[in-house]
Amino acid sequence: MCGFVGAVGTRVEVDRLVKACEALRHRGPDSGGIYRDKEERVALGFRRLAILDLTPQGHQPMVSADGRVALVFNGEIYDFQALRKELEDKYSFRSTTDTEVLLHGYREWGIEGLLKRIHGMFAFALWDSDAGELYLARDCVGKKPLYYSLDGGFMFSSTLPALLALRNGTPQVDPAALDLFLTYMSVPQPFTIFQGIYKLPPAHFATYGAQGLRVKRYWDLSFAKKEHRTEGDWLEAVDAELRQAVRRRLVSDVPVGALLSGGVDSSLVVSMMAQESRRRVTTVTCGFREEAFNEMPYASLVARRWETEHHEFVLEPQASSILPELVWHFGEPFADPSLLPTYYVARAAKQHMTVVLNGDGGDELFGGYARPVVARAAEIYRALVPAMVRSQVAPPVLEGLRRIMGPQSALRKAALLVEAGRQSPREAFTYARGFANMRLDLYTPAFLRQLGTDPHQHYRDAWDRADGANDVDRSLYGDLVTYLPDQLLVKMDVTTMAHSVEARSPLLDRSLVEMAARIPASLKIKGFRTKYLLKRLAERYVPKEVLYRPKRGFNMPLAEWMRGTLGSLVTDVLQSPEAIGRGFFNVATVQRLLSEHQSGRADHADRLWTLLVLEVWFRLFVDGTLTRYDALGPGM
Repeated sequence: MCGFVGAVGTRVEVDRLVKACEALRHRGPDSGGIYRDKEERVALGFRRLAILDLTPQGHQPMVSADGRVALVFNGEIYDFQALRKELEDKYSFRSTTDTEVLLHGYREWGIEGLLKRIHGMFAFALWDSDAGELYLARDCVGKKPLYYSLDGGFMFSSTLPALLALRNGTPQVDPAALDLFLTYMSVPQPFTIFQGIYKLPPAHFATYGAQGLRVKRYWDLSFAKKEHRTEGDWLEAVDAELRQAVRRRLVSDVPVGALLSGGVDSSLVVSMMAQESRRRVTTVTCGFREEAFNEMPYASLVARRWETEHHEFVLEPQASSILPELVWHFGEPFADPSLLPTYYVARAAKQHMTVVLNGDGGDELFGGYARPVVARAAEIYRALVPAMVRSQVAPPVLEGLRRIMGPQSALRKAALLVEAGRQSPREAFTYARGFANMRLDLYTPAFLRQLGTDPHQHYRDAWDRADGANDVDRSLYGDLVTYLPDQLLVKMDVTTMAHSVEARSPLLDRSLVEMAARIPASLKIKGFRTKYLLKRLAERYVPKEVLYRPKRGFNMPLAEWMRGTLGSLVTDVLQSPEAIGRGFFNVATVQRLLSEHQSGRADHADRLWTLLVLEVWFRLFVDGTLTRYDALGPGM
């Protein structure tokens, strides 16, 4: 796992390239390198976290023997050994890395032929000096990040801070992207918070050369090609495919372990690891003193079942000391509350391992969220209840539910159903997070004038592209191409790489992803039971106490903390002259949110956290009055 920066078509001074690489040191503490071609058409910088072939032969940038091709690569190619066998008769290998397989694979098959063959998580930049073209590519689901900018020459990087270091100056904030962040708690691809800087979308590659920039999709997932097997046959097929995916991800020249949350997906991955690994598996988990949020007892059940070397710790509310550092690593506002515990569990994991396996992807592929269940129930609800009644009932019911329920409330499904029932399935998919339902109340007239009318087009486009035969499959596809890469995978990559830890996701193996899309929706959701087939598989290996309990997710007791330890900090920051002076938000609305939350009349924890993260981001990247090493405190 690594990080890289680069530029084409503009001359970059060496000191700026070195500075940008330094901003990537956490992603690659083991070594670094710089490449510039003789004509100074391209500059590449790299930082390496050595996972395979720890010798200097694995260093990057990697250049072909004839000097034609130069490559910087972040990630892992899990089928590289098989691909290498196809190439060895024609090409001479100097290392045992997957990087060199990419280098020779491009020369043999071209960029599109290479991307069709490789299975893994990756972002890479490849310069072909003969063609005078640069290629950028990201993996199918978007595990590895890649940013680019066309302002003042074509520049690209694994992180926003490194790209900003490479550029001259910080771009303007994009008001539409700020609106997207306030709606979804992250900025969805292809946008970033900055004007003129973009994310290369997952499953896409870009070509930059004499014809300018061209971006093309090379892979998409179809839910239309169902295979009608028995439940038993599907259990055997998924078992074998997941086992193979885990086996591939155990290949490493450094210690490998797992993040064990105590949920279904990570528990199943750990059970497979224990069966496939030649060594005792090391697992790490974190929990909270608040019992309602603490999943450590369930993680301990799995650890005992498979006799792992298990490490656990209790997370205390330390956001004030760590939030500037966290926000800096993301480079743009990112407000998923679980980023804090994920950051700390990754830090704990670094003490024992360099590579961690996790359970990301199980919910999106096998129906673990409430939304696919609601999509199915809403079809029945729409058929039984007249549209006029649904539209009249929804507003007062929703308002009452929102005021009393928190993010983990049992009433959440009821609210989703009422909301979905009054809309078309397509509109229901653009679910409201953040401030989506109170933009007119929160935003100042001046901010509203800078915006369009709707921040949801990104989600509608995903729904329109889905080819599933029913709303459940369309919802699963939508989550796979929006929520997963825009939020969950960003969180996992940034928080683990902040500690120089590589995260691998067996459930997002390309072959398993494609297989899961062929499984009928009726085997993923049975009635109102989520993730039916995957839980049936997990029954073979995971204690039932872990499998059949209310879903929690990896969340922290944010509402309680914001009424206690973090309460005064949040109030001070959001009511500071700096925050008020930005002119984005109505002061009275922010004060009402603070008052209602502190008094217990409503739960606004996620919204207040979102505003807190945004203000910290502004002070880091726009004002320059805060550094990543500062702590938040009085007078902020």
